[in-house]
Amino acid sequence: MKTYFAQSIWVSRTFWVNIAVIVLAMAEAKDIINVLPPGVMKYVPTVIAIINIILRKTTVRPVAFIRPGRTKPVFVKTL
Repeated sequence: MKTYFAQSIWVSRTFWVNIAVIVLAMAEAKDIINVLPPGVMKYVPTVIAIINIILRKTTVRPVAFIRPGRTKPVFVKTL
């Protein structure tokens, strides 16, 4: 087993990008805002997937629901 030290989810870039995407998607669905033209909307899932892959590739630490600035040991079983 290997030990990693998780960071707070509140400082995770991946978490905040996904929250922003959810908020924009909900506002777009409810016609509160129209940020993107309809022709561009078909590319949005691909762009979001690419951004998430890049963020996951640059992130090496797991996340946990802890206060910012703290770490938590996480035990990961190796294959």
